[in-house]
Amino acid sequence: MHAKVTNAVKIFVESNEGSLATTRFGVRAMLSLVIATGLACTVHFTLRVGSLRQLHEDLRMRVGLFPASDSSMVHVVRAGVPKELIGSGVDDSKIWRFRITLPANYRPCYHSHEGLVRAEAPGGGGGGESRTWGPANPEPSEIFFSVSYVRDNDEWTLSVNRTGGASSHGVPPNFPTVSLDDLIIEEVVDFGGTRSFQPDEPICLLRVREKDEALNRDGTSKEGLYRGSVFYIFDSQYEKAFDAWANGDARFMQEPKK
Repeated sequence: MHAKVTNAVKIFVESNEGSLATTRFGVRAMLSLVIATGLACTVHFTLRVGSLRQLHEDLRMRVGLFPASDSSMVHVVRAGVPKELIGSGVDDSKIWRFRITLPANYRPCYHSHEGLVRAEAPGGGGGGESRTWGPANPEPSEIFFSVSYVRDNDEWTLSVNRTGGASSHGVPPNFPTVSLDDLIIEEVVDFGGTRSFQPDEPICLLRVREKDEALNRDGTSKEGLYRGSVFYIFDSQYEKAFDAWANGDARFMQEPKK
């Protein structure tokens, strides 16, 4: 009788231990599944967030995105140039495209100069100078402005496009556009950034110039003058101050520092 009881207890214990082992295995399997699912979800959402960030950067590069900002100031971002906007058959091109938000009643004046330019101010000499005006808007508004050097059949053309107008002309053959990467190129802002200006500040959107000063016929340097191009925008009500600055009087207007 005692032996039967002992065997029964032994069988019960072994059965219970087997049940516990099965339960432990099930719990471990469940925990492993939960952990694996969590890791998979983490990887999925990490990839998703990374994809959304890349999409945001692509949009910033392609379109130019403005952060929430003060509508009483001028804001500039650089926008990418869609491939479909570049003409087919073009041998080479260099394009800068900007989106600009203007405060209410800002009447834009676009000033460009090609020839001899200064490093930190308008004015210079030689070449050509042009100035056009846009309409003032009673509400804050947005405009586009782009500058492009395009080479076709070994000839370079400089084109300026803006909201409401465009112009283009040939580049002098002695200007080294064939090696644009070797020039000093000063952009108002690079991709991903935003620059803000007071309405009375002049904005140099782009300056492209040689590294060394231009030379006189006798080989001496033209002090402070470089072969190149420069493009400004400013509120036309400050045009007299801009012209005085271009003629060397910087008391009322100067180029904002980055």
